[in-house]
Amino acid sequence: MTTEMPQGFVEEIQELLPEEADNLLDALNMEPEVSIKLNIRKLSEPSILGYEGLERVKWCESGYYLPDRPRFTLNPLLHAGTFYVQDASSMIYETIMKGIIPMAFDTSHTPAVADLCASPGGKTTSIINAIPDGIFILANEFTPQRVGALKENLLKWGYPDIMITNSPVNKLAKGGAGFDVVAVDAPCSGEGMMRKEKMARDQWSPGLIGQCASLQREILEDACRMLKPGGFLIYSTCTFNRKENEEQVEWLVEEKGMVPFNPGFPEEWGIMSGIETPYPCFRFMPHHTRGEGLFVAVMRKEIDTEEKTVPLNKLKDWLRKNVKVVADGIPEKIEKGRDMIPCSQWALSTAFPTGKFAEIELDEGSALSYLRHEALRLSPEIGKGFVVVKFKGFPLGFVKNIGTRANNLYPSEWRIRNL
Repeated sequence: MTTEMPQGFVEEIQELLPEEADNLLDALNMEPEVSIKLNIRKLSEPSILGYEGLERVKWCESGYYLPDRPRFTLNPLLHAGTFYVQDASSMIYETIMKGIIPMAFDTSHTPAVADLCASPGGKTTSIINAIPDGIFILANEFTPQRVGALKENLLKWGYPDIMITNSPVNKLAKGGAGFDVVAVDAPCSGEGMMRKEKMARDQWSPGLIGQCASLQREILEDACRMLKPGGFLIYSTCTFNRKENEEQVEWLVEEKGMVPFNPGFPEEWGIMSGIETPYPCFRFMPHHTRGEGLFVAVMRKEIDTEEKTVPLNKLKDWLRKNVKVVADGIPEKIEKGRDMIPCSQWALSTAFPTGKFAEIELDEGSALSYLRHEALRLSPEIGKGFVVVKFKGFPLGFVKNIGTRANNLYPSEWRIRNL
């Protein structure tokens, strides 16, 4: 990356970390790490993916580093939802969720988790990896242009008990205290992404920090309203300054009554503590950890509040009536003309019933043709009708075999183009 660091940012880092500033700034000029996360409901180990030289991420059992960056789009197993390309630092969400589940989830009811700033889906998929089946997940994205990527990534991940929404967070909060865990990976000034994204350097300014901090506080205010008594808030940013990080935690604790919680990360993981704060906060810093910059803190809502909680069935009904729902579970069928045909998204669900349809295994070339939304020719031995196409045993979607050829039912908006 050739863009120079903004001078104001350099001065900020020198003030924030006077003894380590040079090391951090040097790290931000290095090549970023490449890492992937397995979908534990589909894949238990990565050898089938065909990548060499993988190393496990210390703080995430499903995460692996790659020695270089392949063309992930050309691997059909990415489109089967068996893995997700994600920065290693962000994978800490999976470990945090595993740690708080025994305290967060009451066995007397079906728990609910909300990810309020969810696109493109990396942290939501980490949360899904951590939870048992049957937990309701709400994944919300405010920006309409970012919702398509979120929907595609989460439907490919295949967790069925999910609702994807496109709503302002203050509107979601009107539904009441219905969630056991709320995650806020807040819009931020993006300082932690400066070695990965040129735009993070170009757009940086002190004014942007102030704007982001103000927006974060609004979102956090609403997130607290959505939490049940005793529920957990996970707050994160991909920036370095205290205003968007430790100062937000201090406000949540001292003004909103949130109770700090320490996940207890082992020292050997190399995760730094918060800066100039009495509360447990954690920083992934590129000169200490193999990943991009990330700040994360966990807090709990007071248990003995008198706030009324919203039962899950009422919460779901309220959401369906009052916010824009992009996906309500994984669709099984879609209307086409006068017929109802199976959705290819359904084949990717971890709850998809095996043996219900004929299946055919594709080689790599045919799988990529399918993912380009091209028509396929199947063996004459395959009967007419709807057929699940697979690659290395993992479903990619449906075709309708009409004898001479098979009509491709892969979602056209998902087709791959960069081949």
